[in-house]
Amino acid sequence: MRHGFGFNTNLLETNVLNLSVVVRIVVKVVGDALRELLDQRRKAIVSTLTEADKKKEDLQQQLDVAKEAVKIARITAEDIRSQSIQTIDQENYAIEEKLKKDLDLLQKSSNQAIELERQRAMQSITQQVVSVALKTAENKLTISLNPKGPSSSKQKDLNNLHVKETFRKLKARLCITYLS
Repeated sequence: MRHGFGFNTNLLETNVLNLSVVVRIVVKVVGDALRELLDQRRKAIVSTLTEADKKKEDLQQQLDVAKEAVKIARITAEDIRSQSIQTIDQENYAIEEKLKKDLDLLQKSSNQAIELERQRAMQSITQQVVSVALKTAENKLTISLNPKGPSSSKQKDLNNLHVKETFRKLKARLCITYLS
């Protein structure tokens, strides 16, 4: 065995020694680099997962808020719908009541108009009947008071004048009665 520094000419022994030194250096350098790369990759994955969890929580909160908003909107829509139905029912009732009142007023008005026309027709017919009756009575009275024969002409004229004056007064009274 030799001591000291020198060159080993045994190739097999030198290659194994060189290879072991190179492998240790490579393992040490590459291992550290690989470990650092894996560590960075692990940190990136953890960061991505953390961000994903945050986004998931934010989205879940937004979803919960949206669900609550939809629930409130449904309740509000149902309230509006029921209020609309109540308002429509109230308006329909009010319209029906107004229609009934208008119909009653129209019925009363038409009944009054019919009654007025009936009274006018009765008054007109009564006046015509009275007029015809008075004319007939006047003619019969004139004929009966004027005797046929040699009576005086003055008496006939006086009787005719008296009958006409009496019937004129009677007609005037009847007209005043019918006008009142």
